[in-house]
Amino acid sequence: MHITMVKKIFADGHPCGKCAQAEDLLKKRSLWNRINRIVTAAEANPDSEGMKLAAEYGVELAPFFIVDTGTEKRLYTRVLELINKELKTPPLSFLSDLAAAVQRYASLEPQEILAEAQKKFAEGLAISFSGAEDVVLIDMAAKNKAPFRVFCLDTGRLHEETYTLIDQVREHYGIALEVYTPNPQLLEPFIHKKGLNSFYRNGHKECCSIRKVEPLQRALAGCKAWAAGLRRDQNPATRGTLAAVELDENHHSPDGQPLVKFSPLLEWSSRQVWNYIRENNVPYNKLHDMGFISIGCAPCTRPARPGEHERMSRWWWEEAAQRECGLHKP
Repeated sequence: MHITMVKKIFADGHPCGKCAQAEDLLKKRSLWNRINRIVTAAEANPDSEGMKLAAEYGVELAPFFIVDTGTEKRLYTRVLELINKELKTPPLSFLSDLAAAVQRYASLEPQEILAEAQKKFAEGLAISFSGAEDVVLIDMAAKNKAPFRVFCLDTGRLHEETYTLIDQVREHYGIALEVYTPNPQLLEPFIHKKGLNSFYRNGHKECCSIRKVEPLQRALAGCKAWAAGLRRDQNPATRGTLAAVELDENHHSPDGQPLVKFSPLLEWSSRQVWNYIRENNVPYNKLHDMGFISIGCAPCTRPARPGEHERMSRWWWEEAAQRECGLHKP
């Protein structure tokens, strides 16, 4: 199936607002990568390809979409209709009974969960790398001797020790660690308007959305599944109801299916993580030796205080319930 989107440019040179809204909706639903081709209909130029297509199909509104199945062509003038009729597909068959899958994976050890994920998805499985738990997952996946990908998000505000760890992990495991950085077209206007440290005044959500959430969408494009080192006790308020395997409706594979998300370490404690790191000589961030427990961006992370829960050292100026960056939406 090949999908062409026709966007309009008005005679005065202004872009079509509805076209921008449609594009934004597709991106928010992780469906933008399903659009194979974009064509411009320039009102001032009747010979532009988009204007010729509009005349051919008798369309006056924009945007419109042409779906070519190879045997027929279907026209859609509403993006929601396109999504509902062409881009929605049923969930992966092996998770059709989600309750049974959750129960099964809850009985497996973390390395067993990863082994099954690697066997099922191969390079379609990506491990998100940022903290100690994630390196444990990489170590387990490497020992399984089965394919997988690893990516990390460089926000541009990380500690120097974190950058050192990224290179250590790359060299220690001999992997092509993929690094994704913020989109400058989003980041630069944000900084110009609000400055470098607006999160102290306005909260961290907008900054994290640009520096983390949007790059995550690009990192997961083309994937079928991903794994992260989430632990239930990291933040019971937001992670207490997670399962070791879930359908992630926030991200979709190229064929429109929700990604399968694995959290193999969900039931582990911090002590178990660090026992594994020491017993297996796993690289770790040297900031942990300086009192840091949960490590994010430099301006938003401080060492933990005695008896303090690990998430209290992240975005400490905000309410505890808000201490998530948006990468792991329920």
